[in-house]
Amino acid sequence: MANKVLILGEPGTGKSSSLETLNPSSTFIICPDEKSLPFQGWKKKYQTIIKEDTKKIDLQKTNFYETTSPKTVLALLQTISDQMPHIKVAVIDTFTSMQIAEFMDKVNERGFEKFTEMASDAYKVLKSIKNLRNDLTVVVTAHVENNYDSEGVLRTSFKVPGGKLIGEKIKVEGMFTTVLYTEVVMEQGTPKYYFVTQNNGKNTCKSPKGMFDDIRIPNDMNYVIERMEKYDNEE
Repeated sequence: MANKVLILGEPGTGKSSSLETLNPSSTFIICPDEKSLPFQGWKKKYQTIIKEDTKKIDLQKTNFYETTSPKTVLALLQTISDQMPHIKVAVIDTFTSMQIAEFMDKVNERGFEKFTEMASDAYKVLKSIKNLRNDLTVVVTAHVENNYDSEGVLRTSFKVPGGKLIGEKIKVEGMFTTVLYTEVVMEQGTPKYYFVTQNNGKNTCKSPKGMFDDIRIPNDMNYVIERMEKYDNEE
């Protein structure tokens, strides 16, 4: 069973920038966002390499791939697990963009079936993670949304574009033991970026007791994964 962590936050709050601390030689970023990574020199660290003879992707040299297709994301995760043992961290950045793209592809379709298919595709990707190899960690980033519950309390949770089936039936956060939220704090006029490790009673943030020493930690993905691995393997 692969390890996994869900990172939730608004755009521009440090989800993608947290990936800068990961080792490019052992990291593969699947990018439904289809945009540049937000740290200097990323193009030298993360590349899509095409074989000259076959014009196909050289998976042994590639560590970055842009796609919004759930089926492609699913296939890439399985390929990384089965054929790329040097990859120790696989990232989906962001899951929300994958969902939005699928919704827009089906925007002219009538009927409820398209929402069922979207929910099924999202569920298949998330469910597949548990069957990947044990030494692989999968990082899933996504956006959040705010909604009022039945008691009128404003709560923050995983964003569900184009329908509520995923949010109401699947409960994405329930598929992860560790769910971290981004937080931006102004310190002496400069924004500082953090992950929050425990919820405030109005969101879905969570982590096992003792995994992290503080409620607020730096948005450093390598540190997060190291803490998760240490927690899981200590006696």
